[in-house]
Amino acid sequence: MKTRILTTITIIIGLTAISFAQKGPKAQSKEERKAQKIAFITERLALTPEESKTFWPVYEQRNKDKKAIMKSIKGDRKDTPKKKIEEMTDNEVKTLLDKMIEKKQAELDLQKEYNTKFLAILPAKKVAKLYHVEREFRKHRKNEHHPNK
Repeated sequence: MKTRILTTITIIIGLTAISFAQKGPKAQSKEERKAQKIAFITERLALTPEESKTFWPVYEQRNKDKKAIMKSIKGDRKDTPKKKIEEMTDNEVKTLLDKMIEKKQAELDLQKEYNTKFLAILPAKKVAKLYHVEREFRKHRKNEHHPNK
C-alpha cells in the first residue's frame, strides 16, 4: 500500500515537472499547481498513507474556508471608494482599521480551529512543520515565476 502511494506521488511529481518544463510556470493549470502542492507537502511532512487519507480533506476544507474569508473582505473593499488615508475622515480611517482587525481575527480564529483539527490527525511536530512548509511552497512558487530574484 505504501509503495503504491509513493509511486503515485512520484508519478504526480514527474508529470508536474514535465508539464511545467513544457508550458512554463504561467501556463500551469490549477490542477497541476494543486498536484504539485500536494506532492510538496506530502513529501516534506513525510505523511503516511493513513495520515494523508484523513489530512487532505481537512486541509482542503480549511483552504475553502480561508478563501471565503478573503472573498468577504474583498467584497467589503468594493463597497468603499479607494482613497488615500490623507483624504479620509477620522471615522473612515477608524472603520478601515476595525475591518483590518476583524480580518486578522477571522484568520486567527480559522487557524485556531484548524490547528485543533490538524492535531487530531497529525503529530504536533508535523502540524508545526506544515505552516513552515506552506510558506516554503509559496516562496518556491514565487521563485519559479521570478527566477532572477
